[in-house]
Amino acid sequence: MSERLERIRAALAAEKLDGLLVSAPVDDMFGFHDENREYVSGFTGSTGYALITHEKAVFAADFRYVQQSERECAPNGFTIFPALKGKSEWFPKFVTAAGLAGRTIGVSAADMSLREFTAFQKLTADLPEGSRPTFVAAPPILETMRRKKDARELGLLQRAIDIADAAFESVAAQLTPEMTERQASAAFERAVLDNGGDGISFATIVAAGPWGAMPHARPRDEPLGRGRPVVFDCGARFQGYNSDLTRTIIIGDPDTRFWEIYGIVDEAQRAAIAGIRPGMTGVDAHVLAQEVIARYGYGDQFGHGLGHGVGLQVHEAPALGLSSEDVLEEGMVFTIEPGIYLPGWGGVRIEDIVVLEHDGARALSHATKYAPAGAATT
Repeated sequence: MSERLERIRAALAAEKLDGLLVSAPVDDMFGFHDENREYVSGFTGSTGYALITHEKAVFAADFRYVQQSERECAPNGFTIFPALKGKSEWFPKFVTAAGLAGRTIGVSAADMSLREFTAFQKLTADLPEGSRPTFVAAPPILETMRRKKDARELGLLQRAIDIADAAFESVAAQLTPEMTERQASAAFERAVLDNGGDGISFATIVAAGPWGAMPHARPRDEPLGRGRPVVFDCGARFQGYNSDLTRTIIIGDPDTRFWEIYGIVDEAQRAAIAGIRPGMTGVDAHVLAQEVIARYGYGDQFGHGLGHGVGLQVHEAPALGLSSEDVLEEGMVFTIEPGIYLPGWGGVRIEDIVVLEHDGARALSHATKYAPAGAATT
């Protein structure tokens, strides 16, 4: 974490800011927390404020979270500030304790509502002139840092990926034509916990037959059936980090059309993984797969982006798609997930997570998927 603080301080100097305030988009009793705040401080609770300056790092926590912040934030270089009374009393003292009286404080805009931003301005309005801080929207300092994963993050991501791979494998072996989409989804959630995960990283998608033509279909009390494609999109969470995996399977014998569509999607994914290099844009990466699918006449049936970054959030930068402005760099982790969706028949999507290294993309997911010829393979 100390290395992250130094990078933040370098960014503050470049942006001519005296401090960075990181809040949370949700503040209630149900355990929501902010990924930016966790990334910089290690705090996993719902309520608290991280304030980083050129010399200090201070974390404000109320009575519920003082002990937790001492355990999670103090080892990462933060001094704990007990916010034990009303915000109108403690917040001005918090700013002063950080040495930011009369200074310019950048606010992490992705983590704070306009209402809270305005409230902080009012809370410090009564400070003497010269001691009153100026709050401004900061550029996406933390979001930019989070794009590239360090060795610790890669280890946690790989663990989350391995858990999802194992959970999917165990559930896939149990599927029957009579099992419903909802039952398959619930079975995956149990399998994640059984394999050491902290929970699922998003609501599992299980979509059989024509329902699979909707990329984000919700599971129903509908049997999976026999001989029709089942799109299974799932993920696991481990120590804050997430995975994302999609496999398309069939219970029973696939027909000729399935192998046609599956083979095209498989070829598109392989082309993208083989062709992506550092320095390419998200658009360039998407086109690698899009061109394969379009060559077979299904270009209009691949309507979403090729992939997205994965980390503390299931969907984060970079984006791989036709509207992306991101440049892919070594150390980035993202999904490769082409698909073809045919209303009335169903869909095929294959998704794996890769890490971009100096010589190309390396797959981190290893769950079984069909080979183009029809034999199961790893």
